[in-house]
Amino acid sequence: MEIIKKLTLCSSAHCCPDIEIIKNEKGESEVILKENDDKIVLNKHAWNLLVKLIKEGELKEL
Repeated sequence: MEIIKKLTLCSSAHCCPDIEIIKNEKGESEVILKENDDKIVLNKHAWNLLVKLIKEGELKEL
């Protein structure tokens, strides 16, 4: 696994989810959302769909 980019969703790295964009063992891009011991993995297609929905206004701020 190669980490391409890592960031957190708030200024304190201990209380908010982390986002890691990685290349997995197969060389495929994945986005990992981590909070405490919970983890969600989005493949490239799922991540790109999420970004598209945000850009098109389907997903907005709550």
